[in-house]
Amino acid sequence: MPRFLKILLLILLLIIGLIVGLFIASVEEQPLVVATSATQVNDAESVKELIEQIKLSVKDRTLDQQIPLSENQLNSLVGFLQRAKQQFQGQVNITPLASSISASYQLPNNPVGRYVNFSALIHPGQGLQLSEVRLGSIVLPGRETLRTLVWLADWWTNSTIASQFVEQIDSIRMFQGNMIIAMRPLDTFLRNLKDLKREIGAETDLSIATAHYLRFLADLDVGKQQSSQSLARYIQPLFAEALNRSTIDNADEENEAAIMALATYAGHHRFASFVGDVQPQAKRIAAPRKMPTLMKRADLSQHFIFSAAIKVLSEQGLTAAIGEFKELMDRGEGGSGYSFVDLAADHAGVNFAQIATDEDSAFAMQRLLAQSDNEEPFFPDMQSLPENIDKASFTERFKQVDSPEYKMLLVEIDRRIGLLPISQLKANR
Repeated sequence: MPRFLKILLLILLLIIGLIVGLFIASVEEQPLVVATSATQVNDAESVKELIEQIKLSVKDRTLDQQIPLSENQLNSLVGFLQRAKQQFQGQVNITPLASSISASYQLPNNPVGRYVNFSALIHPGQGLQLSEVRLGSIVLPGRETLRTLVWLADWWTNSTIASQFVEQIDSIRMFQGNMIIAMRPLDTFLRNLKDLKREIGAETDLSIATAHYLRFLADLDVGKQQSSQSLARYIQPLFAEALNRSTIDNADEENEAAIMALATYAGHHRFASFVGDVQPQAKRIAAPRKMPTLMKRADLSQHFIFSAAIKVLSEQGLTAAIGEFKELMDRGEGGSGYSFVDLAADHAGVNFAQIATDEDSAFAMQRLLAQSDNEEPFFPDMQSLPENIDKASFTERFKQVDSPEYKMLLVEIDRRIGLLPISQLKANR
C-alpha cells in the first residue's frame, strides 16, 4: 500500500476513534434532568408576552431593544419541546449570578449508556458570556466552545450570520427567575438574514410542484366567491389535479406539494418561505377573497391547514405539540380559552397530511378526495367537545395536561379521527 494511503487511513482511523471516544465519554447511565412537561407547560400563557416582545423588536428594528425573559417562559418552551420529543428533558434556572441550561436525551438501547447529558452556564455581563459547557463527563471551556460553534455555523451557511447574531447581544442582566437581554438594532442583521435565505433557497422538486398547485388554486372560481366556502371545495379539485399528475410511485410527493400550496394559499402566505419562490405573480400574494371554513368556522380551517403543513415540514410529534401549546397559551386572560375543538382540528390536519404523504395510501387518498366536495371524508365530528376553557376552569376540571381526564378526551378525539374515510385507507391496507 502506498505510504500516502497508509497515512490517510491512519488519520481516518484516528478521527473515527476520537468521535467514538467522545461519544462514549458523553453518554451516562442516569439523566441529568428529570422534569415533567405537564408541569412546565402549565405557564404556557406567559409565552404570549415573549412573542409580543419579539414582534415589537422586529417592528422597531432600527432601535436598541430590551427583551425580558422569565424562567417560567423558558421552561414552558422547554416543556413544549419535551412534549414534541419525549426522549428529551430540559430545565432552565436563572439566578443573579448565572443562568444554567440543562438537558438530557434518552438513547435507544445500547451497551454504552442510556443518556446524553448536556449543560451550559451563562454569566451576566457584556455580550454573551458562556463560561462552561458539559457534555456527559466532558468539560469544555465556554468561550472556546462558543467560538467553535459560531465558526461552524458560519462555515455551514457560507456567511457570517452566526457571528452577526452573537454581536447583536449587547449585554445580559440577571435577577432571580428573570433576565433582560439588551440587543443592538436588528435592522442590518435581519436584512442579511433575508439575503442569506434568498441565496440558499435553491429551486427543488417540491418548490416547482408547489408553484404549479398554487397557480391552480389561484385560478379556481371558488376562491373568487364573495362569501366563505368550505375548505372541501378547494381540496376536491386540488387533489383531482394531484391525481392527474401522479403515479402510484410519486403520489406522496405530489400530495406534499399540494398541501404546501393549500397552506400558502388558504392558510398564510409565509408558508411559501419554507418552500421557495412559488407565488404565481411577483410581489402579489395568491389568496382567496374570503378564507375557507370547516364546520362553517374559518378558525378550524386555519388549525387544520397549519397542522397539515407543519406535518409535511416536520415530525408528527412536533405538530401535535404546537397545537396543544397554542391552546395552553390561550387559557390566559385575553385569550380565547382552551379548545378541544381546535385541538381536534389540529389532530385532523396531522392525520390528513400523514395519510396523504404515506406512499402506501397517497394514491388512494387522491382518488377518494377527488370524488367528494364535502368535509366528511377528512374532518371529524366535533359535537360535545369542550372549548373556551379559561385556566382556572381547566385546572379545576383537568388538573393539568396528561391527567386521566385530559387523556380521555384526547383518546376520544383520535377515535373520531380514526373513523374518517381517509383514516380507513390506512387501517385497511
